[in-house]
Amino acid sequence: MKEKETNEIVNPEVQLEIDSMVEEYEIELRKELDLSKANSYKEIEKKKRTFKARVIENELDDIRRDVKEIRDEEKSIIGINFWISLFVTVLVMIFAFSAGEDLADFAQWIAGFVTKYLNWFYVLVASGFLIFLLFLASGRFGSVVLGHPDERPEFSNFSWYSMLFSAGMGVGILFYGSAEPMSHFLNSPVDPSGSAAAATSAMTYSAFHWGLHAWGIYTVCAVGIAYYGFRKRKRYLVSSSILNFTSNKKIQTVVKSTTDLISILAVIFGVSTSLGVGVLQISKGLNHVFDMETSNFMGYAVIISIITLVFIVSSSTGLKKGIRILSNLNMIIAILLLLFVFIVGNTLFDLKVFVNSIGQYLQELPALSFRLNPYDANYENWMGDWTLSYFTWWIAWAPFVGIFIARISKGRTVRELIVGCLLVPAIFSLFWFSVFGGTAIHLEMIDKIPIGGAMLKEISVGTFLLFEQLPLSSVTSVTALFLLFTFLVTSADSATFVISMMTSEGDLDPTMKMKITWGIVLGVLSLVLLAGGGIKALQAATLIFAFPFSFVLIMIARSLYFRLSIQVKKKRS
Repeated sequence: MKEKETNEIVNPEVQLEIDSMVEEYEIELRKELDLSKANSYKEIEKKKRTFKARVIENELDDIRRDVKEIRDEEKSIIGINFWISLFVTVLVMIFAFSAGEDLADFAQWIAGFVTKYLNWFYVLVASGFLIFLLFLASGRFGSVVLGHPDERPEFSNFSWYSMLFSAGMGVGILFYGSAEPMSHFLNSPVDPSGSAAAATSAMTYSAFHWGLHAWGIYTVCAVGIAYYGFRKRKRYLVSSSILNFTSNKKIQTVVKSTTDLISILAVIFGVSTSLGVGVLQISKGLNHVFDMETSNFMGYAVIISIITLVFIVSSSTGLKKGIRILSNLNMIIAILLLLFVFIVGNTLFDLKVFVNSIGQYLQELPALSFRLNPYDANYENWMGDWTLSYFTWWIAWAPFVGIFIARISKGRTVRELIVGCLLVPAIFSLFWFSVFGGTAIHLEMIDKIPIGGAMLKEISVGTFLLFEQLPLSSVTSVTALFLLFTFLVTSADSATFVISMMTSEGDLDPTMKMKITWGIVLGVLSLVLLAGGGIKALQAATLIFAFPFSFVLIMIARSLYFRLSIQVKKKRS
């Protein structure tokens, strides 16, 4: 009776604070709660209520002091992460700048090492995440709300899809939309090149690279961070979504800080790769459309400087204004460009390609998910150039896209987040490749217009070569350049926001000074890597930091399953 009376007088704000303490510092409070001796969830809840009442009576100040000490200790090391990540980035810049042509050789060696020794690992990791997510979405965990049970999504579905797609893939589909299917068609890894079978497998492999596996990697990170951030009121850091495995606070803090450091570096180099790829395409596009020679250090510097300036200004307006408005604009322009090519191109043919690709993709998905073909050295080399490059790219992007998706997904259920992130972008990507890639292959294979050789020679101008064969080519080329620019700005804007969050203790509103600092760093790093070793150097930087982050993602998946299991059992009891 006394316990009930005590609970009835609890101030809601105090109770919320104590709930947060119990959830966020479970190991520290476990001794107080004596949870290890509890035999049921009801007994645990009873002990928690008793603990809250005792805290309110005479121990709230002591608990707050203990919590403050823990936070101060974490803060000191998290602050170090900013300087360490900045120091490592500057070291890489110096190495890239001084290495010259040797940088490209080093990048080639890294790629060869990953292809030879780690291909099996990345295939297992990427496919394992997809299976794990399908299990979560289809089971009892799917109904868990990422936030308060009565909370509603913060953004509309259109804005939500626009932001996650712009951040996750916008630049890539413009770069590879027509060139990748054409490359697989003319240099097929499994069928006679240039044949009808090669055309079918070209679309299937493009769907495989940009479909469920890519978004599965992002979504594992996103669900983990969103659950711990909105449901458990933890900081929006990758380390917050990993369960403590020791009662030693110093070891625990160092491990979590190292996790965040790996995540920060993976984001920095993963996003720099995409910026470099986008800048390369803008440069080649300007040369192709306007005959402007910008494929040199000065040209890259001007393009990157303009992009950096714009996304820093956009970042200063916040998430709900700058990033949301730009993302919606990107999506509208991308859809209009897609519809234009779809209508003025081979509409019926593209529809057939799309429907056929869905069937082929779903049919081949189990085999593709685990295909290594170790008996064929040519296939292994091809896989290193394409599949493994993509998987490591997605893994390096996972902390950035994962945190960003988590931040904009408050109020959605686990199932809604998983299904939304897996299906909608995958279907849109498949339709994009069916239209752009299908039209390009139709021109090469059926219309006998030889554009494939030029595409393979310079992949970055593949989209512009396609537009030359369609009406209003000048208008569509300029539109594509503008869309590429805004996609880059949105991705860099989102990345700057996320990196600033990660180096500011998970602050949802990082300072403008922090955003400007990382905005400049991303721009300079992209320029140095692009000028020093080209796209191979950019990819090598991604390969290096994707490997350790793979293990972080595995720990996130394990922790998420453990927590969701406890919550569902607790709810049933």
